[in-house]
Amino acid sequence: MLSLRNFRNRALLFLAMCGALFLVYSTPARGQGIARDALASFPTDTQQLAYTNLAELRNASDYAKLRGRLWGPQLRGFVEFLRDAGDDPEKDVDEVVLGWRTSDTTGFFGLANGRFHPSQVREFFARRKLPTSQYAGSRLYSSGKEGRNFFFTFLSDSSAAFGRLNDLEAILDVRAGSNAGLDSNSSFLSWEGELEGSAVEWGVATGKAAVKQAALWLNGGMKPPTDLGALMGPVQAFLYSIDLRNDLSTHISVICDRPETAAALAQILTLWRNSHPVAPTSSPNVSAFLEGLDISADGARVELRGSGPSALLDELGS
Repeated sequence: MLSLRNFRNRALLFLAMCGALFLVYSTPARGQGIARDALASFPTDTQQLAYTNLAELRNASDYAKLRGRLWGPQLRGFVEFLRDAGDDPEKDVDEVVLGWRTSDTTGFFGLANGRFHPSQVREFFARRKLPTSQYAGSRLYSSGKEGRNFFFTFLSDSSAAFGRLNDLEAILDVRAGSNAGLDSNSSFLSWEGELEGSAVEWGVATGKAAVKQAALWLNGGMKPPTDLGALMGPVQAFLYSIDLRNDLSTHISVICDRPETAAALAQILTLWRNSHPVAPTSSPNVSAFLEGLDISADGARVELRGSGPSALLDELGS
């Protein structure tokens, strides 16, 4: 029999997942072909991907609040590179898909669609006498920041790839046909197809990657539960989106190995929710969010839905 303490600890994992998600507006997303292109470009050991439609979010009424999140640490090197070369990423980049192959949150890579100026960048590097390199027929540009392993290449005037050198080379190898891409994974292909067009931001995290991220979050102030791996072992993936209208609405699909696992996990989470596992420092918004969390099993999935005031965004996303 599981104790209330175990319920609380296990529940924190799902709070971490909610807090880690990006903001998603309910405006129907257009395009998103970049997501399928990413599956055909990312290496097969990619554990997570996250899609963002920046063009849609630029038109959001709360864009001023979103800027810090959208152009935060993960995209800083990308932004600095484009600005140094004379482009304006906030106007010129329309869509981004990020991927991760490890638990290192700084080790992301990705594809971007928008309006780029390859000749302008070449002239910028030539003028500054900055080094470039060639790989698989593409010219690679370094961010130029000392100690930063970040590179960028243009796939066309409207498409670019970026990331650490080994990750960028892996993308180019896949695009050249030297290695298989993530689209050879039928499960990832199905999950992407389910989410594509559903919102301006969405993502997929495999169970393994989700466990690592949750452990990092828990280490920030609490020892992870000893049975964390046992709880999450049967989980294959998290599919997530967050919808913001007047209030915040979250939806996470936890995909398990079989229906029996999903039913048991849903029962555990329901017992946890009913035990009122609210930390003393939690705000009333977080408390209300947890108490109102809807949890249900649907086949091999556990569906979690929660809502709250828009102020909850900063509290969950901090």
